[in-house]
This record gives sequence, structure tokens and C-alpha cells, in this order.
Amino acid sequence: MPQTIAELNSKFAIRDHITFTEDEPGLPKMRIATAASDATLYLYGAHLTQWTPRGGNPVLYLSPKSPLTAGKPIRGGIPVLFPWFGPRWNASEYDAAHGTTSPMHGFARTTVWTVDRVHLDPTGEVEVTLSLPEDEQAKAFGFPDFHATLEFRIGKELHMTLSVTNRSKEAVPFEEGFHTYFAIGNIHAVRVLGLRGSTYIDKRDNLTRKVQRETELAFSRDVDQLHVNTSEPLILQDPANHRAIHILKTGSHSTVVWNPWTVLTPNFPDLAEDSWEHFACVEVVNAADDRITLEPGATHGMAMAISVTSL
Repeated sequence: MPQTIAELNSKFAIRDHITFTEDEPGLPKMRIATAASDATLYLYGAHLTQWTPRGGNPVLYLSPKSPLTAGKPIRGGIPVLFPWFGPRWNASEYDAAHGTTSPMHGFARTTVWTVDRVHLDPTGEVEVTLSLPEDEQAKAFGFPDFHATLEFRIGKELHMTLSVTNRSKEAVPFEEGFHTYFAIGNIHAVRVLGLRGSTYIDKRDNLTRKVQRETELAFSRDVDQLHVNTSEPLILQDPANHRAIHILKTGSHSTVVWNPWTVLTPNFPDLAEDSWEHFACVEVVNAADDRITLEPGATHGMAMAISVTSL
């Protein structure tokens, strides 16, 4: 049975710092306010929608038109994409055999996760561990014997680690991603560093494979690129907010960069007309060439660390 708000507050709430509410039906969330940061973490999708280091500007963008309705994904923040990224790679074969319809980006982002642990450090850093229920939905989509946990460390920096253990007797393939929407001041001035020399699949050009020649990736049109075999640190320069956002990743070998611009925004009813001007997605991922195949009894971890410095 899902944890109730009363149970969550009784077991995990910390006066003046951590509380659980359910302002929208079916979307329980955790509010965090400490000396280090303010944050909002929905248990629905294990979805962090707000993170603002104390004294700084919001780091994450949440669409003002996101429906915040059970059964629909939240648009913005950090969606957790699992156990596949984008369309399921074998959807036609699997769904035909099992009578299912595999949802875009997997089922983790529309599932209410279980709270396993909450800890507040004297420095104001909050540690939270959530686990993905091993329920009938997971079984229906072919993942009956796995265990997935997501650990957050939320403070002046943000750390997230998704760990997946294969409890079955067969190797299990899966994809995963932290689909982070970074709040930015001026998309025309934003630059992404750390991808030079990488090969990417250009989803806006018939999946053509190209090479990132420039040191800085700039935005001058709609962008949807999956950079394969990339593990280097990344920097998102946000001059309008006088800051650089640093992204370190481990256990991730793909990076996605996305912005819908004016071209694709009308296709997303949960984005405002001008949303594209206010965010840039730089995503820590394992997908396509970098899909994970997990052997029986093995555990794979993918981690992301985000910090902010003055530019």
C-alpha cells in the first residue's frame, strides 16, 4: 500500500525543515527548507521540481503549464526516465506479444515512489532515499525482478544516484536518464562545454550521426542531440544569471541536449509559448549505443552532481 501523508509526516518529517503534503490528488510531495537550500521533491516520479541554493537563483525550470495531474508526467525539474529513454527500443515487438502500450520514457516518472530514508545534516544538507515499487506495472512491462533506488543529497550542491539491481536469472537491458531542465536567463547566450569531439545522433536531422566540432555548443534553433560515449564533466554557462552550472556524472555514457525553440514548442501543450526561452536541458543518460545490460545479481549506479559558481 502507498504511504499516506500522515504516515510520512509521522515517520520522516522534521519540524521547520521537512514536511509532506498532497496539494494535488495523487501527487504527494516533500518540501525542504534548510540553511543550505529550498527544494520540492514529488514522490510521484521521484521528481525534483525545485532546487534553489540559499542566496541564489532557482537552478531548475518548471513549466507554468505542467498539469500536475496523476497519470501525466511533470514538465520541468528533473524527470527520472527509466527503464527506457524516449520510445522503448523494442516497443513494437514487446507490446504486440504482451498486449501493452509502452509509455514514452518508461513508467518510473508516473509512479509514486516509496520513501525509505530521510536525514538532515547539521549543515542543512538533506539525504533522501526513494525506491521504485516492484508492482504489477513493472511486471507487465517486463521488469519483475529488479530493484531501483534513487538517493538524493540536497544542499548547496545537488547529488542524485540511481541504483538498479537485477534480481532475475537472466541479463536485463535497460536505459535511464536524468532529464534536467535548467533555468536560464537568455537561451541565446547559453553555452554548453564538455562535448567537443563527441559523436551525436541528431534527432532533428533524421538521426544523422555528426561530430561536435566546436568547444561550445550554442543554441540558435531547436536542438535534440544524443551524444554517445560521453563521460566528461559538463558546464552550462548562463551569462544572464552570471553563473556557471557544473554537471559531473558517473556511470553515465550518454549526454542529451534539448531545447524545442519556437519550432517544437507548439507540439507540447504543457509548455508555455515562451518556455523555450527560459530553459536548456542537459541530461545525464544511458541510452542507444550506451544502453545497459545488467547481468543477474549485478547492480549498476548512475550519478549526477550539480554545483553553481559565479561566471
